[in-house]
Amino acid sequence: MALSIAGLATGGAVMLASGAADAATAAPTQDGAAVAMSPVCRYTVGAMHGLNVREKPAGKKIGALRNGKIVFAKKCRNPRGWVKLRGGVKKKYMKKYVYRHYLARY
Repeated sequence: MALSIAGLATGGAVMLASGAADAATAAPTQDGAAVAMSPVCRYTVGAMHGLNVREKPAGKKIGALRNGKIVFAKKCRNPRGWVKLRGGVKKKYMKKYVYRHYLARY
């Protein structure tokens, strides 16, 4: 299985296996060692008029993502509900929420 590593705006790294969308991020500890965090997945926005980004689930709208944009978010196995953005977006949208129904696994 071939692996590639792509950097994220947050300074973490995402490992993508060919044919799989699951990825793992690593965060440095105080001594510099990396600790695995929750998995993130690659999605494509599938909302014709854009997908609203919110401060918290069902909270205040702070912006929108265009249809077709590729993003990274948590909750890979959750088919509905709210997911937290983890990459592929502007810094102000990092760790904000979008509704999972309008995201397709890439």
